[in-house]
Amino acid sequence: MARKTRSSSPAAPRPEVVPIPTAIDMAYRHWEAGQLQHAEMLCRQILAACPNQTDALHLLGLIAHSVGQTDVAIDHMKQACAAPGATAAYFSNLGELCRRRGRLAEAERAAREAVALDGSVAASWSNLGIILQEARKLKDSARCLQQALALSPDMAEGHNNLGNTLRLLGEHEAAARHYGAALALDPDYVDACCNLGSLTGLMGRHDEGLALLRRAIGMAPRTAQAYLNAADLEISRDRWSEALGWLDALHDFDPAHPALPAARARALLRLGRLDEARSTAEAA
Repeated sequence: MARKTRSSSPAAPRPEVVPIPTAIDMAYRHWEAGQLQHAEMLCRQILAACPNQTDALHLLGLIAHSVGQTDVAIDHMKQACAAPGATAAYFSNLGELCRRRGRLAEAERAAREAVALDGSVAASWSNLGIILQEARKLKDSARCLQQALALSPDMAEGHNNLGNTLRLLGEHEAAARHYGAALALDPDYVDACCNLGSLTGLMGRHDEGLALLRRAIGMAPRTAQAYLNAADLEISRDRWSEALGWLDALHDFDPAHPALPAARARALLRLGRLDEARSTAEAA
């Protein structure tokens, strides 16, 4: 009699292996959809299989930045930029993160590497120009921002940033032209409107400047700088009561603004309201 043989159990199905480019694409899709935990999990799985995978490191940096962990984000970005295949955009993002932390020397190095890798990207030149502006390397900043606008003449932000640099260089007429160009491209650009209003007043056209600042406040009523700029314009023509009115309006929605106590105390003092000026200064 033939011996009965036992049938073998079916083999367990193998887990599907997802190619790394597909996994990276999935991770970015999760991140764009706000599914940060899924995106981070995929990135870490990718890095477990392929250490120093630059795209996964870069995305980990973006995720960390989006939840306010800027130093962690910088560490991930630095690893991404050190890995083979790092793109100009990764260096540009590293530069921007370092700028936000005040690490301007690191920011400049990364941003210069970005434009060296690919000089055709207007945003990279703009990032470098802003970094140089904050480092007070103003002529270099202006050249970089001019290059950004040569590549992308319709970049409203580029015109506003170049206006800021030119203003710091004392080239007020040129700065005003670029603020105006930014507003022409984007009539709802609050920062450009606020900057042009302040500069117009500084150039002696106070009523025109105040009208622009009121326009900025109309677009974004909680734009603190617009109130401070309006107060400065009133102070420049010794209208202390009007200046205090702007400062009080700012106090209504942002009483903890760091520039407010000293400005209010000064205005109150000039108006002869000594006790209020003293209590404002003491509270600060």
